[in-house]
Parts: sequence; C-alpha cells; structure tokens
Amino acid sequence: MNYLRRILTIVGKDIAAEIRTKEMMNSMIVFVLLTLVIFNFAFGERLEGAAEASAGILWVAFLFAAVLGLNRVFVHEKDEGCLDGLMLCPVDRSVIYFGKALASLIFISVVELIALPIFAIFFIRTSFLVNLWLLILVLILSNVGIAAVGTLLSAISINTKARDLMLPILFFPVIVPILIAAVKSTGLIISSPSLPGDVFVWLRMLAIYDIIFMLVGFLTFEYVLEE
Repeated sequence: MNYLRRILTIVGKDIAAEIRTKEMMNSMIVFVLLTLVIFNFAFGERLEGAAEASAGILWVAFLFAAVLGLNRVFVHEKDEGCLDGLMLCPVDRSVIYFGKALASLIFISVVELIALPIFAIFFIRTSFLVNLWLLILVLILSNVGIAAVGTLLSAISINTKARDLMLPILFFPVIVPILIAAVKSTGLIISSPSLPGDVFVWLRMLAIYDIIFMLVGFLTFEYVLEE
C-alpha cells in the first residue's frame, strides 16, 4: 500500500502541475484535432469503407500527439532541478517510473477520448457502438505500452543535448509492434457491426508487449536515472 501511495503521490503532483500550466494537454489536443481535420479535407469520402486506412490515420494522430506529451515528462524536473530531489527521495526508483508512466497514461487517454468523437464524425460511416467497449480496451492496452516505453525513453533522452529530437528517434522504432496491433484491431472494430473474432489475437499481442515493456522499464529505470 505504501508503494502504491507513493506512485499516486507522483501522479497527483504531475496532474496538479498540468492543471496549472496546461502546456502538455493543450498542445496534444490541438495537434490531434488539427491532424484529423487535415486528413479529413485531404481524403474525405475516399476513405469511406476503408476502415484500416481510417484506423491508420487515427493512430498516426494519437502517436504524434503522445510524443508531444512524452517529451515533457521530465522537462520540468530537469530544468528546475527537481529530478535530483526525486532521486534523493527514500523510495525505489521504480516508484518514479510507474508514477510518471501512469500520469502520462492519463494525459494520453484524456486526449484520445476528446478526439475520438471527432474521428467518428469525420471518418466512420457505420455504427460501431456495439463494439465500443472493445475499442476502449484497445485504446487502454495501446496507451499502457506507449506510456511505458515513452516514459523510459524520455528519461534517457532528457540528459542529451538534442532531447526533443532524440525521443522520437528512439521511440518510433520500439513502438512499431504496438502501433501495428493497434491499427489492425481498430480497423477490425470499426469495420464490423458484429464482434470481430480476429481482434482478440491483436489484443493478446498488445497485452504481451505491455507486460514486456513495463518489465523492461521496471528493471532498467534505476540505471537510466543514475546515468
């Protein structure tokens, strides 16, 4: 319980800081909505019936918006000297990792929930409400992996000179398996009025990668911070 309480303390700190500044959320929301609007004007009705292409557009918007947010995970701590304070706290380094990852997960999920109705209006012509719970499950599993990888790589890139450029270079190759599974499963969900059986294959892949990435972050985060 003390371990969980310490994680939630870090999450609460990040949420309170974001509520005061609104730097991360505003930029993420504006970026993802602008991306969807541009793709709508560029392709419009040509994407009607092309569920996988629409799903690709959705995840391109989500992924680039997530990178904008993940770039800011450790910026304030690094620039204001708070990172040294976190490292001096008498807690396991994994507490910092899970706290930061959970806060990133919340921010990314909120942005996606705001953008999802806009995406449905622009690109979806058939009802997928019967499979809405599946789509939410895909979003959650994908976001867990994105937050787990992004938090670890953000801690690595924050100590480099080109930190804004380094995170995307490290992040996109690692996140490819999650991106493929998210696009495939989302395409199946929005294209089928019934329950698509194949989607569970991709959901299992997402769950496996989430576990792997969280374990890697848990085991290596202490060494990343010390370096």
